[in-house]
Formats: sequence, structure tokens, C-alpha cells
Amino acid sequence: MGTRQTGEIGEIAGIRGIRGIRRTDRISRRGFLRGAAHTAGGVAAAAGLAGAGTLTAGCGLDRDGALGDGTGEITVWTWPDNDRMFLQTIPSFERRYPRIKVRVQGFSGTFNSKLLGALVSGTGPDVAMVEITNVSNFKSKPGFVDLSRKPFGAGSMAGKYADFSWKYVADDRSGRIFALPKNTGPGGMFYRRDLFRAAGLPTEPADVHAAMRDWPTFVSAGRKLAVKGERWLLDDPGQLVAVLRNQAGVSYFDESGTPQLDSDIVRNALEFAVGLQKDGLLAPDMSSQERGAAINEGSIATFFSGNWFGGLLKAQYAPKSAGKWGVALAPATDGVSAFNYGGDFIGVLRASANQLAAWEFVKWVTQDPVSLAAMYGRDLYPAWKPAWKSDWINKPDAYYANENVNTVFSEVSATMRPPVTNPNDALASTALSNAVTDVVHGVRTVRAALRKAQSDLEDKIS
Repeated sequence: MGTRQTGEIGEIAGIRGIRGIRRTDRISRRGFLRGAAHTAGGVAAAAGLAGAGTLTAGCGLDRDGALGDGTGEITVWTWPDNDRMFLQTIPSFERRYPRIKVRVQGFSGTFNSKLLGALVSGTGPDVAMVEITNVSNFKSKPGFVDLSRKPFGAGSMAGKYADFSWKYVADDRSGRIFALPKNTGPGGMFYRRDLFRAAGLPTEPADVHAAMRDWPTFVSAGRKLAVKGERWLLDDPGQLVAVLRNQAGVSYFDESGTPQLDSDIVRNALEFAVGLQKDGLLAPDMSSQERGAAINEGSIATFFSGNWFGGLLKAQYAPKSAGKWGVALAPATDGVSAFNYGGDFIGVLRASANQLAAWEFVKWVTQDPVSLAAMYGRDLYPAWKPAWKSDWINKPDAYYANENVNTVFSEVSATMRPPVTNPNDALASTALSNAVTDVVHGVRTVRAALRKAQSDLEDKIS
């Protein structure tokens, strides 16, 4: 989430002059991926940001930065909770590369606009994160180093990253690689074992998937879990539409750049969500506090989300529910259970005067076992395929009743359909989200809402 996942108000002491990074926002139902996560976090501006251009003095639109000699200080821009994660792992990086010092700066709602401004002006940090909902937009900008070129040679690494995540960073036409995948959001069905048991349903992941192998059987079996007005089968119509669209391989745009918001797949998915709502199986709209309480109390039986959702359960929503949760493959659409829900990427800016040092950090973050294990400790799933067979990722998790959840997530990651990406994906995401909201609140019919979303999007990109 990319996946930015925060919950409590906290303050962390910075390193190398960064202090007072505060996290103040909570994640709501619609905040999983909006504004990045999976998933919105909050952060006060870090000290020393007044003039991003001073970070790479002398760099401008008319020339690149410099490779450097692989040493010196580099600055990394990111968001909560990635700033905290970096602060945890950077000491290990600096022990391995003692001649490189890393300075981290975290931003919340201003991150994308600040990074875009830096790319336009030819200034900014040495390294920057990009969240999946905005990756197509940043991918099209010239401010990132083309990592396919020498001395970087990232093209040789393509086969070691999740195939679908590589699609986001590599341009098939030009061969340009603007970043490396950091973590992904392989999706599954998070479910309450205790509720399944009480309803007479299977509780072990393989058996759960067998009983809910597709969406019709999911609804049929799931009716046993719902209690009118008290307990619901699942949450969030927008999330459900995203899963169904993803499983069917329908991106916001097709290969020709035509929006697909009013496609049969999207329309059927939203109609399906509306039907669940009418049947009382879909949880009503809630505030973030109400939703958190419903999760903690077991009022919602299943959730469809990326691996990172487990981090929210453990740290924020249901920290005292260890042993009550399981993860199974999602019900399938035409035989496909896999879907992705979240992800982060990290690249080197052309404005950097220490591109070689920045490149070492980018590789380390996305490939080194110490970095990846630390991320996975917070339920962030690595895009680096060699990690999927590591001992630290394949072990029982007490929170899930000692289930090895990587059995699910590694299968999903290996079978994911690569998306069609477009620089206007963020606009399409907003348009579809607004359409879902209109339908859920009775403002428009499904057909009218999606037609409006399609028309509005076409007007904005024409």
C-alpha cells in the first residue's frame, strides 16, 4: 500500500536532522488506496523542507544531476509509514555501505504534488517513492533516471520481480525503466474463523476456498454468516468492484487508451455489489471509527484486500483478535482468484548528484533480505521473487491461527494478470469511486452512474 498504513497518533525522532514526523490520520473504508494505500496516512512536514531546490543545488531543467562516486548523503522522499520503516532499516544499510548516509523525509497529502513539482523544476530528493495509484502518471514524467541504461542495467533484473509489478515500471515501447517495484499487494480473503465455525462453515483456508470457490457459492455459503442489521458478510462496494475488475483483467483503460469504466465487467460488478447491499449482506456506510469497531467486534465476516491489510488488523483494527483470523484465496471470476490491491515503487531522480549511491539504496530496499524481512514484519509483501521462498516469509503466523499465509499470497503473486497502465489512471480511479458512491447512496442507477463516470473522464482527458 501501498500502501501507507497508519492508525495511532505517533511521533518519531528523526535521524540526520529529521525530527518531529507526526502521524495523525486514520484510515477509513475508502482510504485503503486513495492518496496512496493502500491507504492514506498523515504526516506533518519534516523539518528543513522549505525549498526543496536546495537539496540538489545547481540542478535544473537544462541538465541532469551526476552519477557521483557512490558515496555521500542521499535524501529519500516517502510517506507514513514508509518513513518509519526506512528509519528502522537504514542503520543496516549504512553498516553495509558506511560511506553512504541516508536522510528520510515524510509527507502526507502533499506528497504527490510536491514530488511532481520537483520533477518539473529539476530539483528534489535523490530517491523517491511512488504509490501504485499514481505510478502511471509519474512513469510518464521525465524526471526519473532511466534505470535500463548503464551503469544501472535494471533490465537484467526484470525476471526477479513479480511479473505484474514489472509492468508498472517498464515501458514496453522504449525499454525505459523508471523505478523498481518495492512491495506489492497480493490479495486474498481475510475471514473470521470464529464466525465461520459458529455458522457451521469450514475454517481452514483450503476448505474455505473449496466452499467459496466462486462468487455464487461465496454468497450462498455467506448467507449463514449474516445477521440482519448486526453482522454482514463483507465490506465496501468499491473494494468489491476493484477485486472483480482486477480478476477479470479489466484495467481503467484498454491498450488504445480508451476508458473502460462503462464496460460490461464493471457494470456487472457494481450490480453484484448493489444486490448484496439490498440483501443485507454488505455492510452499510460507516465512519472510520464505526468501521474499526465493527472489525474489532467481528461484525464483518470477510474482507478482500492486499497482504498489507493484515498489518492494519494486527496494529489498529483488531490487535486482540489473534487466532480468530484466516486468509484464503478469493472466490474466482472465470477461474481466476488472483487480484492485486496495492503496491509501492522506488526510483532515482535525474536531479540527484549522487545517482550511484541512490541506486545502491534502491536496490537494497527492494532486494536485500534484511530490508524485505523488516517490511514483511509489517505485512508488506515483497515484489522480489527470490524472497518468496525464504524461511522468514514461510512460517506460521499466530495471528492467523498459525497459518502460513504466504501459501496464499505467493500463489496470487505468481498468477497475477499484468495491468494495462495509463497516465490518467488516477483520474479514472476517482471517477469510478464517485460512481460507486452515487449508486450506493441512491443518487444514480448503476448504468447512469457509470455512463457519467465514463463521460466525465473522457472530457478530462480529451
